[in-house]
Order: sequence, then structure tokens, then C-alpha cells
Amino acid sequence: MLSFAVFALLVAAASASNSALGVVEGIVPCGSAGQILQVRVTDCTNLPCPLVKGQTYDVEIDFIPSVAHTELEVLVYVIWYGQETEVVRQTIPAVVSPGNGYTLAYPWTVRGDFFGLVALYIELNGNDVTELCGIATADVRELIF
Repeated sequence: MLSFAVFALLVAAASASNSALGVVEGIVPCGSAGQILQVRVTDCTNLPCPLVKGQTYDVEIDFIPSVAHTELEVLVYVIWYGQETEVVRQTIPAVVSPGNGYTLAYPWTVRGDFFGLVALYIELNGNDVTELCGIATADVRELIF
């Protein structure tokens, strides 16, 4: 299963200073009330993102929420050969206001019994509002020594 470590919600200065983070193009929206400004992932600019099991990738999502929240729930599913596997369901304290920009940032270590082409379903919600929803693809490979 994929493992996500620490989640952090930061007030966004919507530019990435880390050159290893690429702006990812091609994410499919799936019903966000909030506005997704930009998604950045280590060593990825186009889908499918090349991922290696055991490696940790930094993920940052800049967004503007549609309503105020005091906490947000992060949901992530991996879809592989038609099977959905929940890999993250975590509530994070997040005092956010509509009209302001924020960045959801987290390191992601790839683990699991899947490989090859997978879909990642990512959702951020609170107060019965889906602020972010996106589907991305990744090409997961084994670490070769």
C-alpha cells in the first residue's frame, strides 16, 4: 500500500523554489468546488508520473478553497486493474478561508503490491464540500540495483 507521511497545509506563495518539483500537466478534474491552481511533484511534469517503489516524492497542491474550514480530510485511492485501494484517509487541522491561496504539501513514499500504470484519485474535503478532486496517472516501477 502507498504510505503518506506528514501532511502540512501552508499559506501559499504560489511559486515553487525547489527545482526538483515539476509542475504537473494533464490532471483530470473530478468535481472540485475549490480552485486548483497548480500541482507539483518531484521529477514529474507530464502524466503518467514515473515513480519508483521505495522512493519518496514531494507533492504540493496550490488551491483556493470555496468556503472556510477548520479541518480538511485528505483521501487518496490507487486504482489498479479496476480495483480501488484506499491508501490515505487523514484529517488535518487547516484553518482556511475562501479567496485565499494555500498549499497542501506532503512527502509520499511509494509502497504497494501494484506496478505499471495506475490511476491516483485524490480528494480534499471538509464541511461536506469537496474542495479538490483530481485523477492522475503514474507509471510505478520496482527499484533496480
